[in-house]
Amino acid sequence: METFIGHIEKILKADDRLWSKDDDKKLLKNKLVELVSNDDEELLELLVKDSEAKKHFFKKIKDSTIFLKDRFLQFITMNEFLPDSFTAFENEIGLSDNNKILTQRDEISLIFPHKDCILEGGQTKEEAKRDEIFYNTILAPEEIDRIKESKVLVNWKKFDKDGKHEVKEISRQDNLVIKGNNLLALYSLLPKYRGEIKLIYIDPPYNTDTDSFLYNDSFNHSAWLIFMQNRLEVAKDLLADDGVIFVQCDDNEQAYLKVLMDDVFERKFVNCIAVKMSESSGKKMAHTKLRLPKIKEYLLVFKKGSIALNSVKIEKQEWDDEYNIFLNNFSREDKEFIDEIISKEDKTSEDVKKIDKILRKVQVASVDKEIKKSGISDPADILNWKYENSFRIVRTAAGSSVKVLADKKRKNNKNTFFCVLSSRDKIPYIVKADYSNDSKSPRVQVLFAEDYLSVSAGDLWSDISTTGLEAEGGIELKSGKKPERLLQRVIEMATTKKDIILDFFAGAGTTGAVAHKMGRRYILVEQMDYIHDLPEARLINVIKGDPTGISKAVNWKGGGSFIYTELLEWNQKYINQLEKTKTEKEVLDIYKKIEKEQFYKYEYEPKKFNLKKFRELNLKDQKKALLDILDMNHLYVNKSSMNDATFKVDEKDKKLTKMFYEEK
Repeated sequence: METFIGHIEKILKADDRLWSKDDDKKLLKNKLVELVSNDDEELLELLVKDSEAKKHFFKKIKDSTIFLKDRFLQFITMNEFLPDSFTAFENEIGLSDNNKILTQRDEISLIFPHKDCILEGGQTKEEAKRDEIFYNTILAPEEIDRIKESKVLVNWKKFDKDGKHEVKEISRQDNLVIKGNNLLALYSLLPKYRGEIKLIYIDPPYNTDTDSFLYNDSFNHSAWLIFMQNRLEVAKDLLADDGVIFVQCDDNEQAYLKVLMDDVFERKFVNCIAVKMSESSGKKMAHTKLRLPKIKEYLLVFKKGSIALNSVKIEKQEWDDEYNIFLNNFSREDKEFIDEIISKEDKTSEDVKKIDKILRKVQVASVDKEIKKSGISDPADILNWKYENSFRIVRTAAGSSVKVLADKKRKNNKNTFFCVLSSRDKIPYIVKADYSNDSKSPRVQVLFAEDYLSVSAGDLWSDISTTGLEAEGGIELKSGKKPERLLQRVIEMATTKKDIILDFFAGAGTTGAVAHKMGRRYILVEQMDYIHDLPEARLINVIKGDPTGISKAVNWKGGGSFIYTELLEWNQKYINQLEKTKTEKEVLDIYKKIEKEQFYKYEYEPKKFNLKKFRELNLKDQKKALLDILDMNHLYVNKSSMNDATFKVDEKDKKLTKMFYEEK
């Protein structure tokens, strides 16, 4: 006679998504839980069509049929429902609670699947990017113990133009690169930097299963949002009152993330900026009959209090040939100085004298002559040259009211250019002195190309190239790297020199590289070992004078420094070791170390650890069992435990940790 469990199993066999592609066709229990949690219509239709399933898991209320989700979840998570060797082992050692259905309220999503391994819960081999299994860890409120405490910092190094040095002093002016779990790093930053960060830019995993860093990030929405919520809440505390946060995302989570950020930042929404991030070409065009090519991403912008964003100009994609006068002996600094005077509310004759002093040294040439002198001939290169020099390329324009002022001053002036101050609107006008006296519309006023060949940035950014970025910053990354020009615009818009910028998904280190070149302070956080090959190596290149990216635009020549440090790992080191294990012997060796140090969950019952049954598990399940044993409150060493001999923190690291937290 068929059992009820067997009957439900038979129904579920009609849904191919729930079964592995292996020869033995195992039910993917985690996938089933995910579909049920998301009220998957296809699955619900299967169940409601069956009279037995409908009787047990659905309830009729008037004309409506209600799915009893909690009852069904409880049924499929009990050990009797298609038990496997791993769940039986997990229950035996005290880590399973068959009656508990996860409620996602106030939990901490501690470990996101790492960028060089995968989250495989319920996935088939074909869906996996690598063989390791690492599950996202979500702790309920009663399980959170020591996580939010400040951590010990070790392996300090300072990098500057002379290379790598031992760290002896730490100041608030130092740039920081921190290796470790970003949630725990944020809590460690909080005592020192609460309310001091002017800009946070993050580019988190998009929960799309296509991230170039090999996140296998196919979360259900709720798990991903818990992960983001935990970090955004701490980020908000770190922001200055006039600070702003930019979060880059795509269509997959944008709507969900917007609602979450509305809640965290109390609906202090600023903008949703659409950014062109790819071209409508190549592989993207293969499925145009099914959907339009995806060429945009979003920047969700929120503030903590009141803000004043800086105006940022976007170059037009055309050139007006009327701008044909080139100013020699005129620098970017000269233009910025003049702009600063013009922007003042109360301008005086003394300001005019200051502008005259700059104009006195200027010599005139034609744009065509300067282009010929530069040796460039390609039309695209010529256009780029014009835009790069637009701050010193001008045209003359008619201005009868300016002529009256200019006539008076020209009598005693022998310079090619001079400045007059309008008595009516108090605007300083620059005049080219060779205008004709006889003209009815004398071309008196000088207009700079830079001021008229750009427009203010809106909430649609389609002008930043995302191609040819593979070697930007001197590091190789085929995709996923954000253009330096994109970060330059964000930083220009939200900060001024020496403001602090935080990026706790450092990735390729673009945020730090651009902030460094622009004279801002920065803090980067990254957990993975590629921190040395990507952000650290990139910043070393920046210090040496990296010529790529925005370097030419900001006249970057090199210099500066940054400090590297790490959160002191404890249980995290076993997670790292488990990622790399290839044999049962290696896994057992790690278990012996865990058993010796005894930083495992309080629910775990060591006496029930049956070595024979453990060896019956496959390698993946052995790894998962050890991960379940570890106490996630002890991933890293808390500062309060720094003097505990168990952790063997050396005196130099103790001293620097205290110095970082500004303790005596």
